[in-house]
Amino acid sequence: MKKGNNNNLISKVTDFKIILGIQILASLILNAFLFKLGALPMKYALIIVVVTFLLCLMTFFLMKPSKKKNQGVTKNVIGKVVSILLSVFLLWGSLFVAQGDSVLGSITGANKQITRVSVVVLADSGYEDLSDIKGETVEIYTKDEPDLMSKALEALNKKESSIQTKEVKNFTDLADDLYEKKTKAIFLNEAFNGTFEEKHEDYASKTKVIWTFEIVEEVKDLSKNVDVTKEAFTVYISGIDTYGKVSTVSRSDVNMIVTVNPKTKQILMTSIPRDYYVTLANKGKKDKLTHSGLGGIENTVKTVENYMGIDINYYARVNFTSLIKIVDALGGVEVESPVAFKSVAGYSFKKGTNHVNGEQALAFSRERSALGGGDNARVANQQRVLTAMLKKMMSPAIITSYSSVLSSINGSFETNMSSKEITSLIQMQINDMASWTFISKQLTGSGEFLYGGAYMPNSNLWYMIPNEASVTENKQAIQKVLKGESVK
Repeated sequence: MKKGNNNNLISKVTDFKIILGIQILASLILNAFLFKLGALPMKYALIIVVVTFLLCLMTFFLMKPSKKKNQGVTKNVIGKVVSILLSVFLLWGSLFVAQGDSVLGSITGANKQITRVSVVVLADSGYEDLSDIKGETVEIYTKDEPDLMSKALEALNKKESSIQTKEVKNFTDLADDLYEKKTKAIFLNEAFNGTFEEKHEDYASKTKVIWTFEIVEEVKDLSKNVDVTKEAFTVYISGIDTYGKVSTVSRSDVNMIVTVNPKTKQILMTSIPRDYYVTLANKGKKDKLTHSGLGGIENTVKTVENYMGIDINYYARVNFTSLIKIVDALGGVEVESPVAFKSVAGYSFKKGTNHVNGEQALAFSRERSALGGGDNARVANQQRVLTAMLKKMMSPAIITSYSSVLSSINGSFETNMSSKEITSLIQMQINDMASWTFISKQLTGSGEFLYGGAYMPNSNLWYMIPNEASVTENKQAIQKVLKGESVK
């Protein structure tokens, strides 16, 4: 009796109606995800709908039992095997498309920023957590960020109420006093770590964090939306000097305006050196452009808009983590170097085409010491790496790298463009498979040590003083691309 029940169950499970039903369901799921993602042009989406319908029809006729006994058994079995294999393939494709939809949702519509406020001690102090500094006085600086630091202090007091705080006059005093052992610990926004390194090059290795509090804040929508498939637009790309979460407030070490004209198929990349001497929007005083990132992405965007006299439609943020991951996910990229050089990181690059992996691409784009042009040469190399990445992403090679690229950018890249705007651009590219013209330009200047600055008024720092002719030339180039005129 039990054997009979098992045979009956197997018969039901292998019934062609059940197998065909699973295939139809898998087809519907795939098509639903494809339409939800919206990356395929309608004509291609409809082709997939028709193909999946025809496949269901084909397997139906293969599996349909013959009216004549003992005829078509082989055909029936083949039909069932084909249907099962197609169902597996269709479901795998659905997961593939769903991943794309999920990643697009996570990297678009950026609306938050994270501030990490940490208790920092000397690396050789022997302190490992807050309990080791019970009853001690920690130095802080709250003048520039009173509300933010108030939240952080409240969290610190809840964690260890015995810790006292002492306000310093300038935030640069925090690192100085820690180095001189005038204080056992400092409590600060980690976004300022990079500025400390300008005075204390070994700051990262000489200190360690023993406690961190993260403050997540909503940022207002800065986008100035246009029809990205018909109208020219600008994207500000900010490369922040940190690893990990890309939404973390930090200095903006890579500053690039990408001007895109979808009609003329021109992409102009305009780089501004990190040390450019400009007026910061939030301070109303001059400082390095990189320091604008300390006030968040909104401050950097406004600073660049004011300086270049343009509206920035969208922004994108990447960090060093994302560069490594994306290049590796693409299987490496081909970067053109005008000169042969060896980077501080130990990688050698030849004159001409270099196939680089993620770590090598990062070393190539960060190098400054080995290049005669200093920061001007470095921003040119950053453009070369970005151009290489964009070219590969627009080539058929992206098909085999699609899944790994999506995984690599999740969490280390974000933009305030909407998912719909990005999928519209993908649709456009798939439709016309057009070749794009890439133009690279940069603002130049000359280095000079100056005393003061909006964020470090008591320090003598190296700045790049703008070459006004270069500024004018780049402003005009951006306007030409926006108007549809050719730029060389």
